[in-house]
Amino acid sequence: MDCKSWNGVTQSIFDCVKAAGQREHSTVYDPSTGNTGTATTDVSGIGTIVLTFSFDPLASSLTYCVKSKPWIVPVSAIFNGIGDTIDACPA
Repeated sequence: MDCKSWNGVTQSIFDCVKAAGQREHSTVYDPSTGNTGTATTDVSGIGTIVLTFSFDPLASSLTYCVKSKPWIVPVSAIFNGIGDTIDACPA
């Protein structure tokens, strides 16, 4: 399973990342208010991306792991998108 972690992620950044994913990609976080769980995104006509997430507010770290994805979607595109969203969220 491919995983990537980001450091310096505050609660407000994590909340922003989840909100942006829901707004821009209809990503469903389960549980919606938890620090660990799954994030599922249906990619129209291609399939479903399922990630696990783990946010550690004390360590200010956020980790996503790719549980499943369509073969056509590169892991790097998923992680680059998450990283771009983290960078765009206010601290």
